[in-house]
Amino acid sequence: MAIPKQERQDIRLLKRKHARWEKRQITVEGEKAILELLKSTWITERIYFTAGRMLSEQLRQSLSPTTTLVEVSAKDMELMTSLKTSPGLLALATMPDKAGRAEHSGGVWLYLDRMNDPGNVGTLVRVADWFGMAGVVMSSDSADPFGPKAVQSAMGSAFHTPIRIQNFKDLPSRWTTRVVGLDAGGQNLFELPTSEAPTLLVVGSESHGVSEDICSACHVMASIPGAGRAESLNASVAGAIAAASLVQQGVPMGQGG
Repeated sequence: MAIPKQERQDIRLLKRKHARWEKRQITVEGEKAILELLKSTWITERIYFTAGRMLSEQLRQSLSPTTTLVEVSAKDMELMTSLKTSPGLLALATMPDKAGRAEHSGGVWLYLDRMNDPGNVGTLVRVADWFGMAGVVMSSDSADPFGPKAVQSAMGSAFHTPIRIQNFKDLPSRWTTRVVGLDAGGQNLFELPTSEAPTLLVVGSESHGVSEDICSACHVMASIPGAGRAESLNASVAGAIAAASLVQQGVPMGQGG
């Protein structure tokens, strides 16, 4: 049940962004997220599980022949986990070559501008997946979409949704045909004509909103009208409402047609 100290340390290092990208490896925890991982093109190298934990038949049937099952002690799992409470199931996965480098395709892409909260990043990746958006682009100073908290919040969507990490100013023109930013002072999102639907929908940082340089490049700034007393919406909630509005208007989103 004991695993080599170096192996355990290598897993722990993946909590750090530079180590994940240098090794192009991540950890995924919990059965639901791991099942989604196993359905994807990502390579699942090993799955660690605590002694006495029963592995579901669904998980066993989803395993690749190249995936190794490793039983570990509760103490080792506690040292390897990135969560406050370990679910007792942790996978080590290798990023495919295109992770973070998605190519352009038609539809609506979500752009995350300086989004620091990995929970919001992961939730918005899941939102894009749910609504069949073409994918997610994010600035290099946003939280890592393949970090533990973001992966947990995305609930497996990070393995199926095209993701590109690139600053707005460096995006080729095909990505910015029509850019719509979300801002409390913008036009009513629900009243925008379909002809003004975005190819790139920008959600700004939790604290500062859409940055000035992106605001100036937006064709439209749109707002989500409210009737209550809340000062603002959570970034991931705002992104979800905007995506739902576009679907309701019949805008072609990308993956969903």
